[in-house]
Amino acid sequence: MKKYLPRPFTTAIALAMGQSIALQVAMADAADGVEPTTLAEVIVTGSRIARPDLENPMPVSVLRMEDAERFGHTDLYSALAEIPGIGVGNSLLSSATGFDSGAAFVNLRNLGTNRSLTLIDGKRRVSSSARSSAVDIGTIPMGMIDRVEVVTGGAAAVYGADAVTGAVNIITRKAIDETTVSVKTGMSERNDAGEFQASMSTGFRFGGERGRVAVGATYTRTDPLFMYDRYDWHYQPFVLANPANTGTADGVYDNVNLLNYRQHYYAYEPNFWLADEKTRYMLEQGGSVRPMVHDVLYSSGPAQFATGNGGDGRNLTDMNQYRGGEESLSALGRVDFDLTDTLNLAGYFNVAKTDYDGAGTYYRDDTRTTFMGVGGAKAYLDNPFLPDAIRAIMEDKGLTSLSIDRTYGNFPVRNEDHHRKTSTFGLELSGEFADAIEWSAFAQYGRVTDHAIEGNVPIKSRWLAARDVITGPNGTPVCRSEAARADGCVPLNIFSQIPASEALKNYVLGDRDEFRTTTQQLFGAELNGSAFQLLAGQVSYAVGVEYRKDTLENADDPLALSGELVYGGGPGARSQLDVSADVKEVFTEVLVPVLADVTFARRVNLELAYRYSDYNTVGGTNAWKAGVIWEPVQGFSVRGVQSRSVRTPNFGELYEPIVTNTTLGSISDPCMVEGYYATANRAENCAALGVPAPGVVDPKLGPHVTSGGNPDLAPETSDSLTVGFVWQPGFLPNFDVTVDYWDIDIEDVIYQLSYTQILNLCVDLPSIDNPYCAAQGRNLTPNVPTAEHGVVMPAGAALWVKAQQGNISRLYASGVDVSFRYLVDVGPGRLGFKLGGTRLIEDVLETTPGVTAGNQQRDGAYTNPKTRATLTTTYDLGNLGLALSSRYWGKGLGNVLALSGEQYEDNTVPSVTYHDLSARYTFGGNTLNFAVTNLFDKLPPQMGFGEPGIYFGGQVYDLVGRNYSLGWTYRF
Repeated sequence: MKKYLPRPFTTAIALAMGQSIALQVAMADAADGVEPTTLAEVIVTGSRIARPDLENPMPVSVLRMEDAERFGHTDLYSALAEIPGIGVGNSLLSSATGFDSGAAFVNLRNLGTNRSLTLIDGKRRVSSSARSSAVDIGTIPMGMIDRVEVVTGGAAAVYGADAVTGAVNIITRKAIDETTVSVKTGMSERNDAGEFQASMSTGFRFGGERGRVAVGATYTRTDPLFMYDRYDWHYQPFVLANPANTGTADGVYDNVNLLNYRQHYYAYEPNFWLADEKTRYMLEQGGSVRPMVHDVLYSSGPAQFATGNGGDGRNLTDMNQYRGGEESLSALGRVDFDLTDTLNLAGYFNVAKTDYDGAGTYYRDDTRTTFMGVGGAKAYLDNPFLPDAIRAIMEDKGLTSLSIDRTYGNFPVRNEDHHRKTSTFGLELSGEFADAIEWSAFAQYGRVTDHAIEGNVPIKSRWLAARDVITGPNGTPVCRSEAARADGCVPLNIFSQIPASEALKNYVLGDRDEFRTTTQQLFGAELNGSAFQLLAGQVSYAVGVEYRKDTLENADDPLALSGELVYGGGPGARSQLDVSADVKEVFTEVLVPVLADVTFARRVNLELAYRYSDYNTVGGTNAWKAGVIWEPVQGFSVRGVQSRSVRTPNFGELYEPIVTNTTLGSISDPCMVEGYYATANRAENCAALGVPAPGVVDPKLGPHVTSGGNPDLAPETSDSLTVGFVWQPGFLPNFDVTVDYWDIDIEDVIYQLSYTQILNLCVDLPSIDNPYCAAQGRNLTPNVPTAEHGVVMPAGAALWVKAQQGNISRLYASGVDVSFRYLVDVGPGRLGFKLGGTRLIEDVLETTPGVTAGNQQRDGAYTNPKTRATLTTTYDLGNLGLALSSRYWGKGLGNVLALSGEQYEDNTVPSVTYHDLSARYTFGGNTLNFAVTNLFDKLPPQMGFGEPGIYFGGQVYDLVGRNYSLGWTYRF
């Protein structure tokens, strides 16, 4: 019976890498004690045309799972993060709360997870994002992944929309003839941040070997990590405006760096402001009252909201979650059956259940009316809980009420959990008409549900009723409202720091339940083969059609919709969505051998691709690719690809309802003291806006920001160019080096500028006659309550900003990628080197066509450094294998948009290099693997630059510290 390779356009082999995989296969064989002979030929990636070339016009990085497991990785995201071309995406180290908390999305080139396409065995998957098309790579069981191939560069013509910056293709295991059981556990040196993983995979043949089954599952548990696990809770590096600053070039820094930032009204202790004394007092545990102090006061703003270094108060990061906790179980399987010698039927599935545990912050409020619409709690003389010391002050000053500010640390932390269920099922039928023509047709359905629970949220009406307490008829404290008492109101002591009773928590706290469902229907058919013969070889082609329909339904909690669980200072408003989009596509690829075996042209191949897509949302789009590879002499190839890619707006960008929220906390405003003198141009424009002198440094009440989707958005279009070479010298076996220049230029970028970016652009452009100044308003009537806030705002303060989604002008980036691999016998073993590095030339968001002052530089930020590289060194001796991974993250700037050398005392963030060490030993069917990650226990740089500061940058820097893992694998 004829034995088939899996179809190139429906399975993993269609997307394998060329020369790089070949060498890695040899290195893997050496690691397993197998003597490699010649470098294996495999099918190239980035194409739907099967061909055994060892080079490819598209640069590709390959991660083999056995290498990832060598260094103790228990999730795919952390393993991929070591590839220099992959930027900061979404993971357990991202924001602990939010729409997509707990999901893992890849971000190629740091240009956005929504511009990176993730494929599983060459096919799209249903999105796990609440708004975009991003795919959660954590739903694929680790034990069933063979390798991951990363194509960097525009690939929309081959794979469709969203592949603006490239595609990540996860290749799963399909031919399994043994059972593998693997267990892995890890723990930090500080006895926390634990990880555990158990995997199983197996396979067999049936029906006289006409049928093949491969199935596997992985269970993973990841413990959370909190700020207090690494730092004293008082600690927070921060940057504040320098009150001594007087001008653009006065020799005085505009900002100062603090290491122990505090604000008094954030304190866990109940506190209050006496305006006549311009003093804030706090209630101590024993019942006495004293003035609050800072070790060093840094504030030129309202004394009521004074800021400083050290002393009383707190910062808002002491309960921050560095890494979310998660428990997941995923399974994947496939059944192939040869119906005839020329016809194959396959079915596959992937299911996953993920429970994410994210922690937020304690509830807090103060005098600002934005909190629940009425402000913080008030002390009244008839409150039986009123401490004698505060009563005496109120009576002495003739006060009948007094606003109490505080953080309610005696209540549970607000949390956000996500319970996601993911399922994908598919069928495909494939065969051949003749030896040179193969065909395939498939149908796939995917569904993701997310039950998002925001827990321990104060229920507005109950909280307000519970905190207003009087003495009841029987002499016990009761809620003032009779209606609330009839409803079971439990009185809340706003002065107490004793943990709240269960009865009180049950009355005033609730859970917000959101339910999100995304689905995807995917159908396609493809034909590929050889068209005719040229002198240099066969002309190969692939043509196909696809249909895709995506839906998103978001249903919020009725208590949130009524305003009981959504309010100022609390959870934000969500949107009710029930939307869908579909697209019909046709595509084609052609591979033309132009020259072969002639002088200075051992081979010249031309590769062309085109895709037309018809969306029901934005209409028709066109994507194309043209690539060439020229091998003048054996072992040396020059390659280049020019492509046009398209990204259509996603559901959130199109349909997110327009909402208006009030900004609270530290307000970043270029017309305030910290930014007014950054440039002469800025000062002049602020004056033209009606702010002739620097405004108050930090009013603690910012503009009303209106944001949301835009149904009139147009698609993004991207032009990508990649040019480079591959060198595999014949005189140096098992060695190759690649160098590639890349350039990505995206027009009509879909982007939602932040309110800070809009405020800055307004005054940084040549004049205030620009759309950004038209999108904001400032307070020009001081000492008069504003219509927007209902309270007196400082003179010149920003009152409102419109920040809706739009097609911003342009986003462009370029750089150079370098890689080399070498395998050589040294002594009794084999020494291997693998280096991947990237040098970023530029990364710029152009907001205003033709006006360079509007350019937002992104390259050189500490989150997007100029240089990144990873070097892996291996030495394998028989059954023993040693490996060292060294990952370099280049230096950067804390604020890459700083306009003056005086803006910060120190705006530089140093580079960091992490080293991971592993040792494995194989005996019989067993493998023991021991790994130490972050060998030298390096924690993030201790810098301030904005809340919560670089020390919190777990997406960039390691927060766990030195970590040990032990794994055992048994095969039978």
